Amino acid sequence: MSKRFFLPVLTALLVSSLTLTAQDIPVVNIENPVVQLFMSKGPYEAFGSQESYFANTVDFPVRYAQDKPAGFLLNWEGNDNAQYTLTLKVSEGSSQKTVFKEKIQGTSYVLTNLYPQKTYSYSVKKGMKTILKGSFKTEGQVRMLDIEDSCNARDLGGWTGLDGRKIRYGLLFRTASIDGAYDGVHGENCGNNRCRDPHHQEAQGQVGDPARYTLSQQSLKELKQIGIKADLDMRGLTGEGMWGNQCMTHTRSLGLTKIPGADFFQLVNDYALHNPFDDPAMVRDVAWIIQELRKGRPVAFHCRSGADRTGALAMLIEALLGVSGGDIALDYELTSLSSEGTGQTRSAKNVLNSGYGFYGRGFTTLEVDTSDPAKVLHKQAFKYLTTSFPEYAIPAADLEWFIGFMLE
Repeated sequence: MSKRFFLPVLTALLVSSLTLTAQDIPVVNIENPVVQLFMSKGPYEAFGSQESYFANTVDFPVRYAQDKPAGFLLNWEGNDNAQYTLTLKVSEGSSQKTVFKEKIQGTSYVLTNLYPQKTYSYSVKKGMKTILKGSFKTEGQVRMLDIEDSCNARDLGGWTGLDGRKIRYGLLFRTASIDGAYDGVHGENCGNNRCRDPHHQEAQGQVGDPARYTLSQQSLKELKQIGIKADLDMRGLTGEGMWGNQCMTHTRSLGLTKIPGADFFQLVNDYALHNPFDDPAMVRDVAWIIQELRKGRPVAFHCRSGADRTGALAMLIEALLGVSGGDIALDYELTSLSSEGTGQTRSAKNVLNSGYGFYGRGFTTLEVDTSDPAKVLHKQAFKYLTTSFPEYAIPAADLEWFIGFMLE
């Protein structure tokens, strides 16, 4: 089946991102219009010092369910019931690499999960006959990911780190849970496939049962294209963590990964989020990520909705890589676009000055010796990871390798 979208709003979104260069090569911005507007506001002046741009309801009257990337829409003449072979390639220096090649049904397809600042070429064939071919370029920065069975997913690449070097794309991904559709008992207050009733005893034994979660074929295709090969799950098992007994689908870890062939590590991060100097979970997370990247395995890290536990780890990693506080705040607040349906606005100012201890009372409180204000957060993250928990301390050499590997 072809990947087709029939919503007029989404079609307009995809088409509106298209421009032409002087050579008439189409250019598509991978950021959807809401993300483009948000990013155009620029970084905040200081780490968590300003109200979120999303508080401006004039510029952002609608923002929820805007966590998918813009794509490149292909249309061709033909038969909706016929099969075609679509091939997508990306230019790498003087050569081209095939991104994917598959048979689809229909006369349209949206190319998505694209990298920015790349030149792609495509061809559509019916048998040996070429129906359509062409090329296009991509621009933008925030690479949100289209994963059918997840939300609030994006690549950590693109942000500016130490010495003006950019974080590489395709290595680290922050997401919501990637478990698939839930086939089990639902309570009266359950919406879609997520149970939100903490007292729904009938479903208690089913929530978290791996057999009741299934990734769609579309998700499997998308995950393969994205290239996720390691799954870091920060949720607790039943009874573990601060939310372990809530009957909320996707709150509890399955204790395994649904991503085919992926390495898996499950570690409860609930307590570390609120007690950054009493629980080493965040340090252990970074150590596992380094281990996987050394093995050449890109990592997706997530909690349930990819907001706070995931956001805390992303902040720590970005600070270590030298991302400015203003940009760290921007990345955190992009969770406000989540299609999960919680309707929450994430404000870096609020979490840095509230009960979320990891932000306001965590690594950012450490004293460091540097005359460069732009490197304070980097030094604080480095110190936190190497000194806060002697038993789990990450060797400085490993952190230096990680920094060098992640930055272009």
